[in-house]
Amino acid sequence: MLNLQYEPLNESHINDLVPIWSDEDVIRYTNIKKPCSLEEIRKRINRLKVFDVFIVRSNNDVVGIIGCPCIDKLKSQYGLFYQFKKSAWGQGFASKSTEWLLKYMRKKYSKVTLYADVVVDNIASEKILIHSGFVYINEEKNGFERDGRKITIRNYKLKGEHFCE
Repeated sequence: MLNLQYEPLNESHINDLVPIWSDEDVIRYTNIKKPCSLEEIRKRINRLKVFDVFIVRSNNDVVGIIGCPCIDKLKSQYGLFYQFKKSAWGQGFASKSTEWLLKYMRKKYSKVTLYADVVVDNIASEKILIHSGFVYINEEKNGFERDGRKITIRNYKLKGEHFCE
């Protein structure tokens, strides 16, 4: 059984995020265009720490980050994201953390709509979203650009009893 701990993101996590946001294999599934420097990590943290974003620990080691930044406060729309160290892939951390975050969001917000997107070739992440109750909405051929090519992303929306339909 996985024993994971979650703590709100803050600037003390800068060095913990280097193995995630500076690893090309990890960021290829994100809109982060190139490995991040410490200063870029600090800026990302400062943008994200005001939202429901958490560091994920396993045995006191940071293995990932997960969160629901606000998309539209008036419409109570939030976007789910998660990123994990390559060494943490395939161990159930993302699935377990997503389950935890969905429960957290249900408790914190009475009425909310959650969205997520996934790079089209990130099969493992897509399986996690579907398993967690997200349903496919559409596909964007020009989701974002990396290395001069357009990256296709699939958009999902959470369906569930405690969330808006």
